[in-house]
Amino acid sequence: MRPCPDLGLRLARFRRCRSGAVGVLFGVLLPILAMGAVGVAELAEVIQAKAKLQRNVDAAAIQGAGEFGVDQSAATTERTRLYADAMAEPLRLRWTIASTATVEAASRTVTVRQSANRASFFGNLLPPGGWTIAATATAIRTARKPLCVLGTRGGGPLDAGQDSIALQASSAITASDCLIQSNANLTAGPGTVLSAGETRAVGSAAGPIRPAPVTDAPPMTDPFAAMRLDAPSLLCDSLSLSLGSGTFHLNPGVHCGAIALLGNATIVLAPGDHYFVGPGLSVGGNATITGSDVVVILKGLLTAQVTGSAVLQLEGRKSGPYAGFVLITDRSYGGDVEISTSNARKLVGTVYLPNASLTVSGANNRIADQSPWTVVVARTIRTLGSAHLVINAGYAASSVPVPAGVGPQKDQPVRLSQ
Repeated sequence: MRPCPDLGLRLARFRRCRSGAVGVLFGVLLPILAMGAVGVAELAEVIQAKAKLQRNVDAAAIQGAGEFGVDQSAATTERTRLYADAMAEPLRLRWTIASTATVEAASRTVTVRQSANRASFFGNLLPPGGWTIAATATAIRTARKPLCVLGTRGGGPLDAGQDSIALQASSAITASDCLIQSNANLTAGPGTVLSAGETRAVGSAAGPIRPAPVTDAPPMTDPFAAMRLDAPSLLCDSLSLSLGSGTFHLNPGVHCGAIALLGNATIVLAPGDHYFVGPGLSVGGNATITGSDVVVILKGLLTAQVTGSAVLQLEGRKSGPYAGFVLITDRSYGGDVEISTSNARKLVGTVYLPNASLTVSGANNRIADQSPWTVVVARTIRTLGSAHLVINAGYAASSVPVPAGVGPQKDQPVRLSQ
């Protein structure tokens, strides 16, 4: 009988055989495990990139739908696409990005799609052709910021390169919750500040404007172009007034001749439509012109100015054909309506100067800041000195109605529809 081999020798041989098998097995599995780890990391990066694409198109669609509330031209589509493209810039280190935007006028929607492609770690074999991902968002909006300031100058051969809104010296315009639109250029000088909920210009826009303005915007038509501004008759209900003191109550009607208030004189306008037909309206010194539920319509003027420390305190009409208006010039007047007083802090309603300029000037004076809301539609708007024109948009806080064509739209805010 043959003797058994030494048990220790047998065990040593077994261990050597086993170590070799494990080594071979580990050598086979290691590349597979490494590829799996790389695949998991790559898949995580792809998922993260797709999430970023979705955020990009969501934001761009909302931005574009907001634009569509004001601008239905092809420029909105291109601006939306460029906005999405700019947001994707960090991904371009590894991905090739393509952005598209479309606008559906009938449904008032803006759709943004962004796709991305890059080679995979496995030589485009898995997945075949490399990674391709995409994201789409559609937003709908019919609302826009309320229109509160419109410079209508523009479109004529003499208007090329001109401003319809201009800020000079150290003046300011604040319209925090609404839209300022210039149908020509908009220029804010280096010492000025224009702050609005939204600012748009058909031409160029330059200077300290917050937030950044939209340029090359489509023009807005005069919302009141069809409104009749004729005086009801040629008969005068009152004649020229020149007051240096005392209080004078003026009934609605046609007021002929020059109106000059100086010193401490006061005119109280009774509710109704007041047509001032004559060479001029001048309120200066410490004089006061005040009225509630009134509209002042200036016709046949050479000058119209409120200067010094005069008080201009008017609340617009609450009913009738001029409901929502507080100050109007007829279409024949192409001069200035100048407000340089330190006490024109309450102008509730729409200031409509179809062919005239509103010039606001003075030293550290605030205009209309105590009004719940004010709207200005004029051929040109200028601010000078250190005057500050404040356009509030508290439409619900006043019983003066907002005329159609300006102010808030009665529609839905921007929302993602998918």
